[in-house]
Amino acid sequence: MSKEATLSSMDKKGHYVASTPDKPLLDRLCPSLLARVYTDFASYHYSRFKRKGDKNDMEKGVDYDRKALALRPIGHSHRHDSLLNLTILLRARFERWSVVDDLREVILLNREALALCPKGHPSHTRAVNSLFHSIFMSHRHSGTMHDLEEAIRHAKDALALSPIGNRHRISSLSNLAVSLSWLYLKTGQREDLEQSIKYTREIISLRKTNLGPHYTNLAIVLQFRHSYSQDPKDLEETIKFAKLGVSLPPRRDSTLTALAIGLESRGGEDDLEESIVLYREALQLCPYGHIDHTLRLSTLAGALRRRYARTGQREDLEEAEMFERHSIAIKAFGST
Repeated sequence: MSKEATLSSMDKKGHYVASTPDKPLLDRLCPSLLARVYTDFASYHYSRFKRKGDKNDMEKGVDYDRKALALRPIGHSHRHDSLLNLTILLRARFERWSVVDDLREVILLNREALALCPKGHPSHTRAVNSLFHSIFMSHRHSGTMHDLEEAIRHAKDALALSPIGNRHRISSLSNLAVSLSWLYLKTGQREDLEQSIKYTREIISLRKTNLGPHYTNLAIVLQFRHSYSQDPKDLEETIKFAKLGVSLPPRRDSTLTALAIGLESRGGEDDLEESIVLYREALQLCPYGHIDHTLRLSTLAGALRRRYARTGQREDLEEAEMFERHSIAIKAFGST
């Protein structure tokens, strides 16, 4: 086989490089195998996007997943796999660039995938969890209670199908824990927050790797509880778990913000200064278009105002007002 006909190659450093599939060769492959090739290329580009943040990789990943889906029409036994693969990339693209059409499409694709994976199907729980993520993202974008309630229903359904020892239990626990914490913010029902804390602690007891996001989630819900309990133990744990989350790569805006809030609440001499540094880094990780961009602008502005109230430094007030104006303008434009 010639070099031109290969489906992949190595760069000068010996790293795997996804090249454009050779069309004449792929035309001779059966559609099922070709769909798998496209899926592999989509996965490669998505992995590279997560490392480098290059939009071209995201676009190529989406394009390859669409090609794979086109080769698995209605009635194909693996159509649900291609649907669910495509939803992962579309959600990631929406989270970064907030194109509403992506959100609408991903929910439709998820609903079709779930219809193809009824209860008893091997991929049913996966499909339920995927729909949860899309509906919950819709709630993050719009703030509607209807979306949050539907997301919680799906999370509860998935957890009911994921007993101890089931490979989906941790993801199902995480989905329900996070959505219940958001419900608490909406309703103030402390029972929801206690359940969220309980589920997140269970995740940490079960999981051996990739604990960063779960340390972050526990820090966040403990901070919520500290806001009304004023229990020093809650604050100590908030800072402890946020620091554990920050210590594990990659850097996450939510982890940095959780630690910043915890430090501010502690109120030490240098805590506000460190918090502002963390808020700035969190904002850098949520550039314009990101679903949490305006939230990070507002959080940093609030911290700068608090420092202005303490020190009287005019620069802090001016910078806070600038961030607030940006946030208002972006929201008026209809973006995040």
